[in-house]
Amino acid sequence: MKKLALAVSVLAASAMGASAADMAVKAPRYQAPEAVASTWTGFYVGASLGGEQANANWTTTSIGVVAPGFVIPPPTVDGSSPRRFSPSGGRFGGFAGYDYQFAPQWVAGVVVDAAYFDRTVTTVGAPGCTVTCILGVPGPGADVSSVRAQWDANVRGRLGYLVTPNVLLYGTGGIAFQKFSNSITCETSLTDPLCGPTAIPAAATATNSSTRTGWTAGVGIDAKIFANWMLRAEYRYSDFGTWSNSLSLVSPGVSVVTVATNLKLNTHIGMIGLAYQFGGPVVAKY
Repeated sequence: MKKLALAVSVLAASAMGASAADMAVKAPRYQAPEAVASTWTGFYVGASLGGEQANANWTTTSIGVVAPGFVIPPPTVDGSSPRRFSPSGGRFGGFAGYDYQFAPQWVAGVVVDAAYFDRTVTTVGAPGCTVTCILGVPGPGADVSSVRAQWDANVRGRLGYLVTPNVLLYGTGGIAFQKFSNSITCETSLTDPLCGPTAIPAAATATNSSTRTGWTAGVGIDAKIFANWMLRAEYRYSDFGTWSNSLSLVSPGVSVVTVATNLKLNTHIGMIGLAYQFGGPVVAKY
């Protein structure tokens, strides 16, 4: 019996060992690789290059003359008013902003933009006083008027929709600032409809300038091209309302002519930009 019990024990142990040896090795648990996803959230800075057209519709509203000792007919605004001035040319500057991706396909943000622009348009004669406004005679060719548009800046909000993970279509709007000036130069001759006759100086010039505040709105597209770099293309319209000012032309000892003007101001801007976004991509774990 002892031999039989020992034999059974040895056989059972051998069977258990064989069963364990034949058991399949459990495969390790599969882990998906970590996915790297692009994000639009973060700060960015960039440089821009483009063009701008500024429009100034100049209307002369009244003309006043002070000429002690002279009898001058009451001045009238002639048919040369209103007149349109449209300085245009290249524009370059920079921008910076912050975007927040608050849904899978929606991005909101703020942007600050500033650029250099300096263009002047000059025409013969003063709007409203080119032909017969004061003395009943046309002015000499030396009489000119001009409108100048200079630097611009703006602060805007943005709201965009991701048509692909790396392409954002957006609308934008906010507050705009731009410097404008207008001027008149007249010859101090007897036949000039603006300036009284005096030998010195040979010409009189009056200039006003103002930094205007208005609203701006536009559309654009951003595209991530590689790593943290992004391309931007944008169009904006800005409206600065009506600027009312007066230009006083002084002929020393003879007369002072004051020309009251209204200028309706707006701009069209198109630009392309290259920006760098700070921070890296988001690592999504599954």
